[in-house]
Amino acid sequence: MCKCESFGILVEISNSYSEFTNNLEPISYGNWVKLMKCSKCSQLWVVEEWDKYQSIHAVKIGSELNWESFDYSSQIKEKMIENRGGLGTSRCLHVGCSNMQVKTSAYCIQHLYASGARA
Repeated sequence: MCKCESFGILVEISNSYSEFTNNLEPISYGNWVKLMKCSKCSQLWVVEEWDKYQSIHAVKIGSELNWESFDYSSQIKEKMIENRGGLGTSRCLHVGCSNMQVKTSAYCIQHLYASGARA
């Protein structure tokens, strides 16, 4: 029995990459991501390639169609805000930006994400 149903749409797998992908079969490869399918329930996943310097994510998708262009950045941004305790009370320090800072950061989520942060 697999655990696919128990996972949300976005799963952070940095510390469990091998365990998470153990029952997944690779279907196709893209730019630093791969399309994988659960061997038990056939759930499709877009799985980021392992990188010791970044948080690694897996994202549930419903179709193989256009899987490489599937944009899951909004889910990662939501998770980043959650991981950091929400939004702060000060404005982003990026010149001309009036969005609120993410807690533990000087930047809003758009500029924090643009810097390469993913945790």
